Amino acid sequence: TAVGGTPEVVEQEVTGLLVPPEDVAALSAAMLRLANDEALRTRLVQAARERVETDFSTAHATQMYLALYRRLLLSKGFVPK
Repeated sequence: TAVGGTPEVVEQEVTGLLVPPEDVAALSAAMLRLANDEALRTRLVQAARERVETDFSTAHATQMYLALYRRLLLSKGFVPK
């Protein structure tokens, strides 16, 4: 469902299917669509796996934290080496 941080992780029709919260009809339709469309399932799984490997890897997280720390140091007048 499209609640909390889910829409930040799941891109509609690219890495998954999002439905409004408490919308049983939309959830049922999405589930049936996935059950009946192997090509869609395969495409979503491949895109989701690529996104996780690229955007949520340890290497990516490390680079993001290093960039954040550098910005914070620079904002306080420190120049990292």
